[in-house]
Amino acid sequence: MESHPSLTDRPVRIPPIVWFLGLGLIAALIAIFVFNVAINTVAYYGFFALMIGSHFFMHGSHGGHGGHAGHQSGAASDPDEANKDKNEHAGHSGGCH
Repeated sequence: MESHPSLTDRPVRIPPIVWFLGLGLIAALIAIFVFNVAINTVAYYGFFALMIGSHFFMHGSHGGHGGHAGHQSGAASDPDEANKDKNEHAGHSGGCH
């Protein structure tokens, strides 16, 4: 009889966005209560940090363009045409746009 590990034996994995938001909240509370920074100032800079941080998470797996199926309007019937498209995209810097 085979032994199957139960699903509860798997460690809980916390998503990176939760770590990011948790650390931001801790930093905001330290700024307010330890350093007596005004709440408006903490909220102002927190908003900018959230926008910059969310941009990184939004494009986290986007750098390699590996999962983009929508770049081609149709399947290339000629294999040379398909290789041309691959080579054309392989030379760019790997950025988002």
